[in-house]
Amino acid sequence: MIGYKLTTTQKEDIQGKEYAPYQAFNCVQDINNIWFTFLTDEDKLILVNSNYKWLLDCPQAEYVPPIPPPFPPTI
Repeated sequence: MIGYKLTTTQKEDIQGKEYAPYQAFNCVQDINNIWFTFLTDEDKLILVNSNYKWLLDCPQAEYVPPIPPPFPPTI
């Protein structure tokens, strides 16, 4: 999955902020501790005319999800 790479500062600036009614940024960290946000084509159209237009200039990269913790053993 391709996403927009963010610095920690950029992530802290947008995390949880609404960019449209009922739509907010939710950043996730990959296995390499790189922060990402993911945008749909609709999101990109919204951001073009917003204070968050700078996100569209962030580098795009492959998101590698972290390995989930093992399930606890069942008894």
